[in-house]
Amino acid sequence: MKTDPDGRGMSGLGLDGVLRTFDAERNVVDAVGLNPAQIREYYEGLPLPERLRTADGRNASRWDMFHPDAENVPKKFSEEEKARILARNEEMMARRGVTTRVPAGGKSADEDEGGSKA
Repeated sequence: MKTDPDGRGMSGLGLDGVLRTFDAERNVVDAVGLNPAQIREYYEGLPLPERLRTADGRNASRWDMFHPDAENVPKKFSEEEKARILARNEEMMARRGVTTRVPAGGKSADEDEGGSKA
């Protein structure tokens, strides 16, 4: 699938069974209708929303794929919401012993004294 050339986009599976990629402004970049087996695979290990249990994205028209209803477009988060999500994610990773920041001195744990990768 095509993705946002700026690298700031995202993908999302709509309740209509269509997997879409979006740019940062939530314009559709690309779309493909998934069959029921693909939808179940996409949600593997997660609860499948009720409306997706009968969805078949192959039935969506090309127009609908590239002009989705608002409910099938991912929400744009405010800066405050982004900061709250980032803080929560970092907290959860810290509990698992994973760091997300570059250590003091600017070197990653994989770099040796000379600054090259080990």
